[in-house]
Amino acid sequence: MDQAVIKYYRQLLKEDFPHSGQIEDATVFVEAVGEKMVHCGNAGNYMQIFFNVEDGRIADIKYLCSCEPVANVAIEVICTLAKGKTLDEAAALDDGPVYGIIGSEEEELQLKTRGLLELLKEGVANHRNQSPAGHNAAEKLQWDLLGSPLTVTGKMK
Repeated sequence: MDQAVIKYYRQLLKEDFPHSGQIEDATVFVEAVGEKMVHCGNAGNYMQIFFNVEDGRIADIKYLCSCEPVANVAIEVICTLAKGKTLDEAAALDDGPVYGIIGSEEEELQLKTRGLLELLKEGVANHRNQSPAGHNAAEKLQWDLLGSPLTVTGKMK
């Protein structure tokens, strides 16, 4: 772990990891376990991302994880960047701003950041697939007849 990541992690310790936690009844919940996407190192590690979508924007975003400090640093920055963004803007996030904020482009940070961005984009895609805009006309009609939109929760693949 390079010095910029260590410095940022220490800052997060002082701030008590502002995006850490979960959102009850979140609009979107996605997770990665073990090596899947996040590359946390062993089968017992996990990353869970929760976010609420209001008016097409990420109104709140939180995470729970059992990973090493580099993943914590990356997900905190990604949460900061994603909060308040439209779903399109969140889906278009790339790794450059993350490295700029942290001040590092070390290989381990790059690997984790890319995996976490993929996880965020998976959550956006899953939300779109569950919303009326993500369905064809026949499905939308059925949706309208059923009434309120579904909430995307639970483990998503």
